Amino acid sequence: MKSDMEKNDTKTRLINEITTTGLQSAAKKLGAPASKRQIRKGVSKNISLIDELLRIALIKNKDASKKVQRNIEFVGLGVIAAHTFYKGFTKKKPLWICEGIFLTAALGGVLLATQLKAAKMTINQ
Repeated sequence: MKSDMEKNDTKTRLINEITTTGLQSAAKKLGAPASKRQIRKGVSKNISLIDELLRIALIKNKDASKKVQRNIEFVGLGVIAAHTFYKGFTKKKPLWICEGIFLTAALGGVLLATQLKAAKMTINQ
């Protein structure tokens, strides 16, 4: 029988593999063929930020410091996405443009999840 830690580790690896393969396919379609290693190197720096942001956005804790931290991380991820996107255009690196698109989509997903959670909480009250 697998322990919870082993299940978590397997799930994390599976998610990372699916994400990497998806990004590799998207980059290839946009004319920026890249190896999985290149994609992991570029995106892995920001995956932990996205993960933490999702955790903060979806917890039920109404602590004001968590809301401030969430907002700071929203802005941080937005700046990182914009910078990566801009850097890709200025240096003509299609892979960086794809990274910027991915980070923007991730930010949009977290914002959408946050808004849906807020709307659901208002309806339930």
